[in-house]
Amino acid sequence: MQQASGQESRRAPRWGVTALFTLSIVLAACSDEAGPVGLDATQAGGARTAQRPPDLPGQRPERPQFPGGVGCGWQAASDINVTNIAFPDDSAKYWVATVPHTPGTRLRIDGRFGHMRYFSFNVYDPLIRPVDALADAELVPADAEQSNPFVDERAPLGGSYTAYVEFGPKPETPAPNTMYSGVIPTGANAAPNPVGTAIMYRSYVPEAGFDFEGGVGLPVLTLETADGSQTLLPYADCAEPLIPTGGGVVPDPGLNDLLLTVDLPDALLGLVTIPTATMPPSTRVFYGLPTTALQILGNALGVPLGEEASGLPLSGGGGFLSNLHNDYATVGFARRFGSAYVVRARAPSWRGAAGVPWGREQMRYWSICQNEFLTQRFVDCARDEEVALDAQGFFTVMVTDPADRPEWATAENGITWLPWGPFPDGLIIYRHMLPNPGFDQAIQNVPQGTAPEAVLGDYTPVGAYCYAAQLVQAPASAAALFEGCRDATLDRGEQTGLLTGLQPTGVPPAE
Repeated sequence: MQQASGQESRRAPRWGVTALFTLSIVLAACSDEAGPVGLDATQAGGARTAQRPPDLPGQRPERPQFPGGVGCGWQAASDINVTNIAFPDDSAKYWVATVPHTPGTRLRIDGRFGHMRYFSFNVYDPLIRPVDALADAELVPADAEQSNPFVDERAPLGGSYTAYVEFGPKPETPAPNTMYSGVIPTGANAAPNPVGTAIMYRSYVPEAGFDFEGGVGLPVLTLETADGSQTLLPYADCAEPLIPTGGGVVPDPGLNDLLLTVDLPDALLGLVTIPTATMPPSTRVFYGLPTTALQILGNALGVPLGEEASGLPLSGGGGFLSNLHNDYATVGFARRFGSAYVVRARAPSWRGAAGVPWGREQMRYWSICQNEFLTQRFVDCARDEEVALDAQGFFTVMVTDPADRPEWATAENGITWLPWGPFPDGLIIYRHMLPNPGFDQAIQNVPQGTAPEAVLGDYTPVGAYCYAAQLVQAPASAAALFEGCRDATLDRGEQTGLLTGLQPTGVPPAE
């Protein structure tokens, strides 16, 4: 089914060795600590422009399609209502395959360059951390006379490429179009990966009139001998995998759209506390699962535990099926501190932004999502082109229950509104994808142990709670709203720990 990009595409289904490993992948996609891919300013790639000629008649191996996605090389796909976990982005769709590590074999991936802002492949270790990746602009076309359309804006789309996953350690000089998956990062060292490899294919922001496959179908997978001389397992082609919708047979229950309309009853506020938030809100960069665990434990105890987890086993490397081409800043919130909040920062430019030459944008893509920590669901997201900017080039995102949304919280007033959802906590995730190497204020450039604002400057997403005095009437500007909310938040002082006894006395209650 084809659909337009923009608001409609954000409502499309999205995300989500042995069958058990596949299920753990589905029940376990978000950020990482890796820096940007080494692309120059002309390699940040992909919206169709007037300069592009008609599509090329690219080819994929001819394979049968079976009902329900049976035999499909991609065993699972993201779905907004069924597998909305692991903090996905609603402007993307993900497909997952799992392949056992069999000596003397490799996985071949045959695909085409489609109509989308970005696509990539990542491979993962058993702890669902990325170990290697290929971005669209890194792929060499199958026809040596063709140019990669995510590098050259005048090159036609539709052409073919072939990529590989080698089951072994990555050499100092990797082969073209090749990923390696044979080791598990363990800080300064690496351990053999004896189990298998999960591969994730991502597609972001299809062009108008196209679905997330970009008009070229899903890449086709083949298990073959390491030298490519013999096909061992030619996976079937498919339009939709078996998991979670039975190849598209299971109807969409509309759960996420329902959650967008739900208000958490005021009587329940403060009864459930989750230690993902500080007061005042703090901005943090995601580096890996051990660091995140330390931060949450410190929030719960009311005692900072530090963020240097490099000495811990299996530290670093990201997690939550993170993408090596993304890095993330997070700002946590909790209803016990207030039921309305705002996040503000200067907005970087993106591929396709008005007045920004192709390849000169500050990054390929960015987005803001309102999430819930325990379930790892996103409630709603707004990507770069959907976010309102004020005259100073800043965005201001407001999150409330639908019933509490001020009538003036609109894009016309420089405010992007997102629903909180029926959760006691909120977690803003701010994505930066494939920054231009000349853009120093990217999240990818924040070393672990460094305060984000020291690198990001006014590109740092800063959070604040808004109370009745700030919401009673329309502010003079989005900036004025944020300043008032920030002042009101700071006036309430520092509150830490899950126990009320740990909170300072004399602090005005949240309104």
